[in-house]
Amino acid sequence: MKAAVMHGIKEIRTETVPDPVLEPHGVIIKVRACGICGSDLHVYKRDEQGTIFGHEFSGDVVAVGAQVKGITPGMRVTAVGFRPCGKCFWCSQGKGHRCSDMALLGYQFPGAMAEYVHVPFAVPGRTVFPLPEELSYEEAASVEPLSISYFSVSRAQPKPEESVAVLGLGVIGLYAVQVLKSLGVAKIVASGRREARLRAAALCGADVTIDAATQDATAAVMAATAKMGVNTVVECAGMQATFDQAVAMARGGGKIMLVGVYEQPLTWDPLPAISKNLSLIGCLGGNFPGAIELLRSRKASAQPLITHRFTLDQAAEAFRTQLQDPGAIKVMFTMD
Repeated sequence: MKAAVMHGIKEIRTETVPDPVLEPHGVIIKVRACGICGSDLHVYKRDEQGTIFGHEFSGDVVAVGAQVKGITPGMRVTAVGFRPCGKCFWCSQGKGHRCSDMALLGYQFPGAMAEYVHVPFAVPGRTVFPLPEELSYEEAASVEPLSISYFSVSRAQPKPEESVAVLGLGVIGLYAVQVLKSLGVAKIVASGRREARLRAAALCGADVTIDAATQDATAAVMAATAKMGVNTVVECAGMQATFDQAVAMARGGGKIMLVGVYEQPLTWDPLPAISKNLSLIGCLGGNFPGAIELLRSRKASAQPLITHRFTLDQAAEAFRTQLQDPGAIKVMFTMD
């Protein structure tokens, strides 16, 4: 089959690789759409060999392992891909989905930037999710990032009368704006650095947008909240500067949701967080059923975020675009 394969720093080649082999607890899916994730870019900039990315995807089930129940060939699905270790406490309890040493699709084993992908631990409603008729393959390939935003915002438990700031307007941040809007949050402030993403934030429901490249984000948030600060900050950028801003712009008793992936360790003074009684909450997880329902009900939309589409043969150009084009938000592979 055809796949996009890493061959060193910022080098992707489209080439022929062996077809996936079906395992007893797995399914093979013919890929119809697959997005490039920000996490992929972290690895793309390293000297990796042989990696096939792709964990934001959708497609059609074409083969089902002998031990799999409730999934049949022909089903339109999206999925969470991982392989449990089979040795840890959770695996010994029959709860492989909680494995403490799991291998991840698109990193430790081949992902969906290929014509076919193997999901080795297939459980309907837990790792493999049938798609409503209303969802296109592109929308279904957007479920995974939306699920992260849904999970992270849900952990904050925002109230309708509150104000929330979203820092970092990549796909996760923009979906966080949509989730907050769906919950009826009174004031949503979005801060980012690219013009295309600021426009998308407004389309997604942000009441105030801040160009962090030209404005003092903290001062702008304070001005938008009568100098009170926000109840919650959803920190999606994963940078020292945005972490510091989050602490500064959160009001007393507020929450900071740590969503972004930090490439470098933080240096920080905990005293401001202590003195303001802030809660710092780590966010690592997703809610696929919740994300699917948001898209099905049209309370969230993938379309404002999908800016570029490429075929698998154009994989090298697709990654360059996602990394370098200031107008790129979500780059999507389409394989229909």
